[in-house]
Amino acid sequence: MKKAYIALVLALALVAGLSAQTINVLFWDDAYPRTLMERIPEFEKATGIKVNFEILQPPQVFTKTSVSVTKERTDYDLVCVDEGNIPLFASLMLPYDQWAPGKVFKKVDPNTVTPAMLDVAQWDGKLIGLPINGNLYVWMTRKDLVENPKYKADFKAQYGYELTVPQTFQQLLDTGSFFQKNGIVSGGFGPFNGGPAGVFGEAIFMYESYGTHFIEWQGGKPVLVVDKAKAIQGMDVYKKLMAISPKGAETMAHVERQAAFCADPKGVFSQFIWPAQIASYEDPDKSLVAGKILYSAPPAGPFGRYAVRGTWAVNIPTASKNRDAAAEFVYWWASKDIASWLVEKNTVPARTDALTDPKFAKSKPWLAAIAESMKYAAARPRFKEVAQVQDIVKKYWIMGITGQMPTDQATQKIIDETNDVLKKAGY
Repeated sequence: MKKAYIALVLALALVAGLSAQTINVLFWDDAYPRTLMERIPEFEKATGIKVNFEILQPPQVFTKTSVSVTKERTDYDLVCVDEGNIPLFASLMLPYDQWAPGKVFKKVDPNTVTPAMLDVAQWDGKLIGLPINGNLYVWMTRKDLVENPKYKADFKAQYGYELTVPQTFQQLLDTGSFFQKNGIVSGGFGPFNGGPAGVFGEAIFMYESYGTHFIEWQGGKPVLVVDKAKAIQGMDVYKKLMAISPKGAETMAHVERQAAFCADPKGVFSQFIWPAQIASYEDPDKSLVAGKILYSAPPAGPFGRYAVRGTWAVNIPTASKNRDAAAEFVYWWASKDIASWLVEKNTVPARTDALTDPKFAKSKPWLAAIAESMKYAAARPRFKEVAQVQDIVKKYWIMGITGQMPTDQATQKIIDETNDVLKKAGY
């Protein structure tokens, strides 16, 4: 009895050591962190730690982190960093092996994170945070259209093969063209032409699919290695896809893509999606096509199938005065209990055991597609000047795919101006 009492006192003392602390957390605006917020009061009750959180659009998160986190001071105890920006902030973050062991919640074993995602938070041989979401391209196609007997018969008569989920870019062009020219959909393909990071992802998606890397690390520095002819080929195919896209496609970001796919009575036939957004597409109160979507890995180009990765890592700035409390919050966030709940809420954590739990196989059919996509995960190039290069790629990529500039000239501009950035950076 005495031992039990002592153990209780010690446990209460540990919790008291965390109590009365407040941590400031910077989230990106997405269905995933917004869903997590529902459970934060439970964490606060369990630990006594108050969580002040700020939620901003991804470009604003980058800007806020840039001005608010230094080696000497920080406005945040925990920041979420998009994988492309890890190199820029890595030196300001506490390596994971230096995080506290956890008092209320056990320190998370990094091996619980899916291998395709764990690499996100690695830099210079160190794990400098914990990848927190299973984010990469997953393809979505209108099930009600590809399974329609009349459409199947008409398509086969015209193209000579079975109508199904597009497995290649040529099939995507064929099927998307078929549905659009027959007035069945408003768009055969849903492009992404919004923020710089997203457009950069689309460019990398096409470059890799058509056989070329963009930037590689060689001799300890980033080097532009893009094959111009293959890059032009990828841009040319995307330009053809733009020709079968909905009205206003040249400026479509996630809000516009969702409206085109879900709210338009005809909608879009096929496009990529980030997993955290699936919940909105499958919400019958928001979507005309809920329950009518097939999920798969992205279609393949002539050099293979690639699923661009867009995972976020959570990181503790070394300047934080509340490191232990911040770590406690991450351990709670990355626990099996919270991960499984996030899956139930139609978002996608980074834990393998939650994503592969058999109990979700029937109710969450997209999980199998996410697992399949992870076999083809492709990282966007990572280096300190990536934000500058993303702006360059977005500018000329959109000019090329919309016909404002010939694709060979647009590609050359991307090459020349990217080389200028790398040269000025001293590489």
